[in-house]
Amino acid sequence: MLQLLDAQVRMVLLNHVAVRLAETEPTTLHAAGIDPEQIVRLRQLSALDLNRLAAMRDFAIGVAFDASGLRAGLRAVALANEVRTMEAYFIRNGASCKMMSECFKIRYKATLKRRRDCDAVRPSGRFPLPDYDTREHIYRTWLAIKEATPRMRYYRLHQAFPHLAIAVLEAVVCEFEADQ
Repeated sequence: MLQLLDAQVRMVLLNHVAVRLAETEPTTLHAAGIDPEQIVRLRQLSALDLNRLAAMRDFAIGVAFDASGLRAGLRAVALANEVRTMEAYFIRNGASCKMMSECFKIRYKATLKRRRDCDAVRPSGRFPLPDYDTREHIYRTWLAIKEATPRMRYYRLHQAFPHLAIAVLEAVVCEFEADQ
């Protein structure tokens, strides 16, 4: 258990316990080391008395973490940050609104706003496609990429052709897949 020493944090926690645990089952309170009558007494304290109690070091107040829940939460935060980073990469490198919708579930207006926010100006209309040999090379590279999701495949494809906008790569892939 991690000891809480800051009086302000302890006061907030004591207040939270007094308010929230008043309706909690006695077995849960007992497992947490609190008697139901202590909750009643906590609720009767004035703010000044609650502050005095929080400042006392005679009793320990601490927190315990669910290790597997914390691990899962940290993993979820890392994945969310990765997705935001990838979204920004796609926006800055000329992904179409259609692709942003399909790969990231971002609406048209949100894509336009994000482009404006990061100064990723894109000309309207279709990008000019590269010559046929380059398009064939792009498609062969696309087929060689063994990523699970289209988002990662387009990311890897753009890494191979960083001088082209992602929308151009998308158009080339769509062109070749439409022919098949």
